[in-house]
Amino acid sequence: MHAADGLRVDAGDETLGRGLSHAGAMDVLESDLQLFVAQHARAFVFVHAGVVGVGGRALVIPGTSGAGKTTLVSALLRAGAIYYSDEYALLDARGRVHPYARALSVRAAGGGSKVRVPVDRTRGRTGRTPLPLGAVVLTEYCKGGRWKPVRMTRGEVVLGLLSHTVPARERPREVMATLARAVGGATLGVRSVRGAAGGVARALLTLAGGGRSGARLPLHGHPARVRPAAPAPGRRGSGSRR
Repeated sequence: MHAADGLRVDAGDETLGRGLSHAGAMDVLESDLQLFVAQHARAFVFVHAGVVGVGGRALVIPGTSGAGKTTLVSALLRAGAIYYSDEYALLDARGRVHPYARALSVRAAGGGSKVRVPVDRTRGRTGRTPLPLGAVVLTEYCKGGRWKPVRMTRGEVVLGLLSHTVPARERPREVMATLARAVGGATLGVRSVRGAAGGVARALLTLAGGGRSGARLPLHGHPARVRPAAPAPGRRGSGSRR
């Protein structure tokens, strides 16, 4: 809908955005359509998360919009991981993670509107087959933050995924069964705030690659916790940070 100061996007009685450029309006519309699919798709359970493949298993990074998922996924691709998603982890009934490999959604220079960047421009590879869950990382960008990962129990991993699962309220029994199956085979779950993505990406590849061989994970007491998200989020746009 046109407005004097730009475009407005409405969904029923709800205004999703106003004062938008054409590109901004299309981004809001696309995000809302994707969220609708995530809420109503029956073949998969959608979790807000970035996903890469490492050593034949999925490394899943749950997070809200603006937590820095895309930036960390991009750094992981440059470090050698395989691209699966920067927005949703798709879990099937067996708990396997399927690709949702759209172009990366990256903020333009200066914090402007988002642009789509094909994965091949980041020198990354794209996954095509489902993977068992290998690691779950609860993290978000914090200016001046230090990466001090703390191992999580399987219960904490399930709750971390649940807080970012789109249809958690509509299909709680199915969601919990799917998350339990997925986490049952996971080898690693850690949480920590982070600073710049590059060093964290390299550390994550080392941890994920060494998880099954018994690599020791340094524990750091009780660092700042990543803020949990409410299950089944409503409509919103997406974004990324450093």
